[in-house]
Amino acid sequence: MSETLAGLVASLADNKAALGRRYAEWAVSAPTLESAVAAAAMAQDELGHARSTYPVLKALGAAPPPDGLEGGGCRLALLDGELPDWPAFIAANLLVDGILTTFVAACVDSTLTPLAQRARKILQEEGSHRVHAEAWARRLCRSPERELLITRLGETWQQAACWAGPDDDPGYAAALDAGLVSSGPAAQRALVRDWLVTLLEAEDVSMALDEPADWAAWDPATRRLAV
Repeated sequence: MSETLAGLVASLADNKAALGRRYAEWAVSAPTLESAVAAAAMAQDELGHARSTYPVLKALGAAPPPDGLEGGGCRLALLDGELPDWPAFIAANLLVDGILTTFVAACVDSTLTPLAQRARKILQEEGSHRVHAEAWARRLCRSPERELLITRLGETWQQAACWAGPDDDPGYAAALDAGLVSSGPAAQRALVRDWLVTLLEAEDVSMALDEPADWAAWDPATRRLAV
């Protein structure tokens, strides 16, 4: 099985576990009661997705972390600690959640049955996350926190856009050829970019969300750009 895909699936679970914890930290401090309830619900979803994704690694010939949700460390740097403010939360909701979910959508017809089954289940539960992210993006674009949201989106895109890796990765190409996944990293980034740019343009916000340029500094083991 594809070593690259196994690494992606492991990192998917690691990032979902970390994202769930970051969401949970806002369940008591979100700006409205409704958003606090949503943060708690999304946290529960993400932690559940992580827990149920780790076992897929066995079908890919890899071992899940021995400590479950606490055992994986291949996650985006911005998820290492608490999200500093509500615009950072919404940026993660839009872009980290968005990038991960777009990869999951590319796995729904995977030739690896456990991965396809898990992807379909996750997508059933992700729709409410997107609704929440879009509604708050519009709200923040019309608020005094508009510029902070734009800053947080730029910071988050720099990390989230690198997660799936370069489009010419031979390991990912092998996974595509085997039907394990249906679209490549650049195509997945384009889907997220087009969606978010359209959303922001409706609020008179212009963002480029460029393709990552320095893949030479990208570490496939951590799925991060080297600092």
